[in-house]
Amino acid sequence: MTVAPNRLPRAVFLHPNDGCLTVARTLVRRGVDVHFLASPSTTHVLASRKVTGRVLPDPRQDPGAWTAELGELAATGGGVVICGSDAASEWVSANRAALPESLRTFESNDGVHTAVMDKKRLYETAAEIGVRAPWMHLVSSHDELAARAAEVTCPCVLKATLAHVARAAVGHGTIQVTSRAELLRRAGALLDHGIDVLLTEVVPGPETDLESAVSIRAVDGSYPLEYTRSKVRQWPPDYGVGSVMESRRLPGTLAMNRELLDHVGFVGISACETKRHSGNGELYLIEINVRVPNGYGLSDAMGVDGPWRLYAAAAGLPLGPQPSQVDGRKAIFPEIEWRAAAARIRAGDQTWFEVLRSYRGARNFGLVSLRDPGPAFAMLGAMIKRRVTRIARERWSRLRRRPVTASTVKQPAPVTQHTNESPDARRTA
Repeated sequence: MTVAPNRLPRAVFLHPNDGCLTVARTLVRRGVDVHFLASPSTTHVLASRKVTGRVLPDPRQDPGAWTAELGELAATGGGVVICGSDAASEWVSANRAALPESLRTFESNDGVHTAVMDKKRLYETAAEIGVRAPWMHLVSSHDELAARAAEVTCPCVLKATLAHVARAAVGHGTIQVTSRAELLRRAGALLDHGIDVLLTEVVPGPETDLESAVSIRAVDGSYPLEYTRSKVRQWPPDYGVGSVMESRRLPGTLAMNRELLDHVGFVGISACETKRHSGNGELYLIEINVRVPNGYGLSDAMGVDGPWRLYAAAAGLPLGPQPSQVDGRKAIFPEIEWRAAAARIRAGDQTWFEVLRSYRGARNFGLVSLRDPGPAFAMLGAMIKRRVTRIARERWSRLRRRPVTASTVKQPAPVTQHTNESPDARRTA
């Protein structure tokens, strides 16, 4: 099968997140064939209308499955490959030279995507060009951990150099630790899996001081897309994924993002996150994600046509000037927002009225869409199934552990003594 010359190239999303789902919905409406290669935890995206696809394991576990699948796609027309996870971007970067030319990717074999993804190397690059970042200590062994734990002050932030590897191994990539004992335990678990860790400064300030610049940088150094946003809430609180995001003009973060990407010659989509220090008001670099960011649907809500501009830039299609972003637009992600809001209310940080007021201006709801309800229902069904399964396993486990007592052993029925006495005689006695 080959693609007709006048037909738009197929869009292939590797491990798509909710942001990729937003892009896919736009592309389907514009007549683009969309193919999802979902991860085991995001199978709900395959319920989206008019998409094809299958589930692929983590590329570190089964790289052969990725090679075979992309080889088949290349043989049946190729297409534009867009990554929705760090693991996917890392794998494509490492294997770009072996992939057929009929598959277009932002990633190349120059190693830039991996270098920006690696927090240690990113912070070193920031130091080279004078971009402010939190202080950092790299720890690669238990001996180094013991020495650093005696020096650094807590609380501090513990970051794996490659967050997606850490999440697969221990369930988290970035956390705040509040004591030396917790630091030794948490960092030790990462080191046991051969994962280097960074100990970094806690930049003080609320989560609303977290800013982000999302951009697409082309080979010629131009920017087909740029917009900025800030977090309203996130889950988990303080160090998590944005559950409510708002479009805002943030020139400082935009300038920092350009300075870093231009210096390393990055090509593709990225999201640079910064935090404004509540004490000195300065911006600090936090990280740069080099794949479609979660919450990319906000780019549609704020009017910059992010879904189409991403696809067109990846496919090499002509693009006119970017529309100006509309500030004050919000994106809400219900699957995590209910937890984030409940946590803030329980902590006394916000009231229900303040939470509801924060939804003003919402135009995008992530995987929830009236036009395309399949993914939301599929995720809800999976959540209910996991919940029921967990409860059943817990109850069965409790039953198996319950000790045998006199009350749980069936007692024999009492033996009735039969005599020749009449009932009246026995009552009299």
